[in-house]
Amino acid sequence: MNMNQDAFKSKSILYLFTDFSSFVKNDYHILSTSHQVSKYQFKPVKGVIRNSLQFVRQFFYLLFFGWKYDLFFAWFADYHTFLPILFARLTGKKAIIVVGGYDVCRDRRLKYGAYCSPFRGWFGIRSLRMASVLIPVSSHVERKVRSIAPKSNRQLIFNCVAMDGRGKTDYPKQDMVLTVALIQNERTFLLKGIDTYIETARLLPGFRFDIVGINQAKLAHKLGNLPVNVHLHSKVRPEKLTNFYRSAKIYCQLSRSESFGVSIAEAMSFGVFPIVTNEGGMPEVIGKVGAVVERDPKQIADLILEKMLKSNFPDQQKIRQHVDDNFSLKRRTENILQLINSI
Repeated sequence: MNMNQDAFKSKSILYLFTDFSSFVKNDYHILSTSHQVSKYQFKPVKGVIRNSLQFVRQFFYLLFFGWKYDLFFAWFADYHTFLPILFARLTGKKAIIVVGGYDVCRDRRLKYGAYCSPFRGWFGIRSLRMASVLIPVSSHVERKVRSIAPKSNRQLIFNCVAMDGRGKTDYPKQDMVLTVALIQNERTFLLKGIDTYIETARLLPGFRFDIVGINQAKLAHKLGNLPVNVHLHSKVRPEKLTNFYRSAKIYCQLSRSESFGVSIAEAMSFGVFPIVTNEGGMPEVIGKVGAVVERDPKQIADLILEKMLKSNFPDQQKIRQHVDDNFSLKRRTENILQLINSI
């Protein structure tokens, strides 16, 4: 082992997040392979006083323990990153923020994005402008970051797929269309384009349409008069989710806003043909192995029917290879560790 490798493995990192979701967990494991990583969760709560207590707790943690870290690594620029990034700036330490999309988004119609709140937007902007390096997860997000923090040091590193669906032989496919999202309320129902998905299914009664991740109890008022070919499933564990990916021929992500679309890449890693709306980073994810559509159920239904009737559809190997070339865990690991070693 040479000196550069020793230095590469010697950094102490404070890993900051609000929710330990799958992609946040991926980066934690990436960093932990070569560095000493401590997790710090800022738990958002309702109410100014209770949130203020989270800030006080974080302030004293940084005051007493912040000095021992070489680097601060955070997911999303928001109120939970302001104090750590400021602390790093004042003490000459390095700070990296992964910009996931929500933190540079504002959709007033759906009340989606950090900038719908002036409070969160203020903290987000200052975090972005003070950080040593920003990691956008797509070119779409990078363009937004550039407009908010034009002088920032940005390095595009695509999100990754950790599921083991690549490099396999072709899976036996059913005449099945799939969409996957955590759909807990009316806002996420519309955000993920589930209304368009259901109307598309209504036009194709001969094909099965599955929705995975929907809270049926909370969305009962939106699910009346559901076509019989639409099958609903609550959130499932990753090992069960792979069964859906193995079976589906087509994956639809008809979102109204989507910075990347991890579930799209997950499905593609199992050879599923992707159809997406022209929103955010989704066209980047599918590249030339999928289809971009307008938000028109008739057009989408015609495309699905055309693809389903092809005897050699889909070209699983080509789709899987696209994911392996661009969104593999190995590729993201190499890029992130190389970046950390360089600062």
